[in-house]
Amino acid sequence: MQYDHDCNLERIVLKRLDIPDEEEEEEEMDIDEKSQSDHAKGDDADQHQAPHDESAVVDPEERSQLDGDGNGNQEKKKKRKKNELELECGVLITCGHRDVDTDVFQSIHNNGLVYNGRLIVDKNFRTTDHSIFAAGSLCEFSGRYAALSQGRSLRMDRYNGREMGSRLARSVFDLYDPQTQNDLQYRQQEELPLFYIPSGLGAVLPNNLIYYHINTTNPISNQPEHKNREDLLCDNLNIETGKGHWIKFAFNSIGLIDSVTYMGSEEVVLQSLWSFVGLHENYLNSLTSRYPAGIIPNVVEFLSENWAIALYHEWFGDFCLRMRTAVRGLADVQEILHKAFEATKRGQGLTRDDLAKYRKLLDDKTIRMIEDETLEFIKTNMNHLPMYYIPGQEFA
Repeated sequence: MQYDHDCNLERIVLKRLDIPDEEEEEEEMDIDEKSQSDHAKGDDADQHQAPHDESAVVDPEERSQLDGDGNGNQEKKKKRKKNELELECGVLITCGHRDVDTDVFQSIHNNGLVYNGRLIVDKNFRTTDHSIFAAGSLCEFSGRYAALSQGRSLRMDRYNGREMGSRLARSVFDLYDPQTQNDLQYRQQEELPLFYIPSGLGAVLPNNLIYYHINTTNPISNQPEHKNREDLLCDNLNIETGKGHWIKFAFNSIGLIDSVTYMGSEEVVLQSLWSFVGLHENYLNSLTSRYPAGIIPNVVEFLSENWAIALYHEWFGDFCLRMRTAVRGLADVQEILHKAFEATKRGQGLTRDDLAKYRKLLDDKTIRMIEDETLEFIKTNMNHLPMYYIPGQEFA
């Protein structure tokens, strides 16, 4: 890649795959008329011997030494293959279709495995050859699970690779470990593995902007959702200087965070962005109402304050899951869940007003239990969460 200081562009040579690589051609030389005339005057004998041979006008060795410098001298261009294309550009963006490698496809095909755009596996990650297991972006669950997938994608490239790897290892362990072999017939097997860890992608954009997009892999419904919440978008990014940030939270129809998108010049802890996906908007400390009202000018700074540190704790997700399991069997919560289920049958979801109404139906004992368990979580992890005030601790 060569840099041209005059036009501020870079010269990039691309290879065309549709033209054979071995075919070559030599591009024509640009010979200045004045230079040609000078050589013609200095060599009359050669001119009479080959009046129609233009190549004899310039000595071959001398011609190879001449370089185009823009001052009227002869210019000899480099030998270029027919399948090479030279472009001048400031920014080059390329894209292409990701497909299976030829050698990998031949291995799949020659071993009689089913391949239909993706390598087909069953719920235990086994191919049609039960001694061969597979998982990852090249694989897809069998179409016989389509009616039971409940909106989940059969293609594995939609899921988190680390979680898929752990589930694959578990399947191999369960099927071939003699200690668990006898228990398999008594264990209730799920039709398809459930994946909970969000998936994401990241890149460094021009002007050294950092980009992350993280989205859920566990949708709540296989039906199109009614959009009853606007995305929370905060734009403090200066495109010219590249300073600041741009962040967006997208919510589903019941208020869970479906995706988080970040772009900015400031480094962020990726795990912090991951921790938001799947949480309810109420965990954001009224951010969805305070930011539009202008009370909070900068979302990133607000989410970096001390009050939010617990959201990023590695055990906070387990705490939330444990609390949901604990309150699910309570009578008042059961009644709320029944009403919420009936209200969402038509795909309308739950608005913020609906959630506020259901919140009033909670029993005081249930609220007190949630508060006590939250305080206990902070006490247990006080070494990582010293910024929180625990009532009574100042006298302990």
